[in-house]
Amino acid sequence: MVFDLYEEEHILDNVREVGAYLTEKLDALVQKYDFFAERRGKGLIQGIEVTGRPIGEIVSRAQEEGVLIITAGSNVLRFVPPLVITKADVDEMVEKLEKALL
Repeated sequence: MVFDLYEEEHILDNVREVGAYLTEKLDALVQKYDFFAERRGKGLIQGIEVTGRPIGEIVSRAQEEGVLIITAGSNVLRFVPPLVITKADVDEMVEKLEKALL
């Protein structure tokens, strides 16, 4: 069963741990860039509100860097990584996203 696999692989523990880490990293981005208004969300479903910069440009540039980001509405970057994402994956995503922001 799927739920057995979640238990065996400690998926929920990973979501809690890496979700908190993702929150921390996205909050740091909001503090660093003035066109990010706030971070929203919980766990591994997060978003950053963008103001004063075309969101489509950010999404396109992120894709060029190898990061798939979708939008929620016209001004929110949505992050919905797989449940098995690691902290190293989050670090790589943030690094590539920052390249896309330059």
